[in-house]
Amino acid sequence: MKKFLVMAVMAIMALGVSAQVYVGGSLGYTHAKTDLGSGDQFTIAPEIGYNLNDSWAIGAGLNYTWVKDAYNQFEINPYARYTYFRTDLVSLFVDGGVDLGFSKPDEGDTSVVWGIGLKPGISLNLNEKFSLVAHMGFLGYQDLKERGKVYGIDLHNNLSFGFYYNF
Repeated sequence: MKKFLVMAVMAIMALGVSAQVYVGGSLGYTHAKTDLGSGDQFTIAPEIGYNLNDSWAIGAGLNYTWVKDAYNQFEINPYARYTYFRTDLVSLFVDGGVDLGFSKPDEGDTSVVWGIGLKPGISLNLNEKFSLVAHMGFLGYQDLKERGKVYGIDLHNNLSFGFYYNF
């Protein structure tokens, strides 16, 4: 185990030397009030990626969501990113990936949740090291068990903001 940890740390350090690794993530909070009641949701989603070249990157994110009086959900989200437009200030990209995780309702049994699809995004490059990132929408399929199956295009309430630090 000790040898594995040493090798993993050395591999991560070697990736950082080539200035192709990025880390970041997003935090989210939502309070919704409707005729049926109100609710709070909190999300934390750290992410790490590796730029293969100017157009392609691979990465993975972890996503933890807590919804008050409803459920907790944990997902891992590996993806491949294609950047199709780039200037010094702005980059447009699309992430193709798989979501796999577990959802635990406050009352009931834990279930597996999964999805596959595309998420478009935009990156605002503040300098060589920092970028602000936004993802909007989803095109694909999600199986959320008790909350239902979702497929098609979702453009209205799936907006997230985050940041990246490039090594």
